[in-house]
Amino acid sequence: MQKQKVDQMSFQGAPRAATIGRCRTQLSIFQVIGHVVIWLIISTLTLGIGLLFWPYAAAKLILESIVMVDERGGANASLRCNFGFGEQIGHAVLWMILIALTGGLAGLCYLFGVAHFALNRTELVSQ
Repeated sequence: MQKQKVDQMSFQGAPRAATIGRCRTQLSIFQVIGHVVIWLIISTLTLGIGLLFWPYAAAKLILESIVMVDERGGANASLRCNFGFGEQIGHAVLWMILIALTGGLAGLCYLFGVAHFALNRTELVSQ
């Protein structure tokens, strides 16, 4: 079987959708270092409670740095996360309860839960 790009595959008579292109990130190492430093300060000031909210901020930083580029390399769409601090608190409290009830075992799934939460609240925005 010959490999094909996803945007060139046919799906049994379905009309061909407009192609988006490839994903590129505009995230620099300096942005990542700055993000980590800020969250280290926040988690120190909050005695570790800030670490429960760091995965949400990291997911949002990564997702919002992604742009879709066409074949010529021009950006034609980007990702935008739509979740507020209130939603983060509710989600984090739910996971804190699950972690406490399971003796820490639910903590192994926490990052996957955060990724699921962030991706479900992310939309593709045309530029």
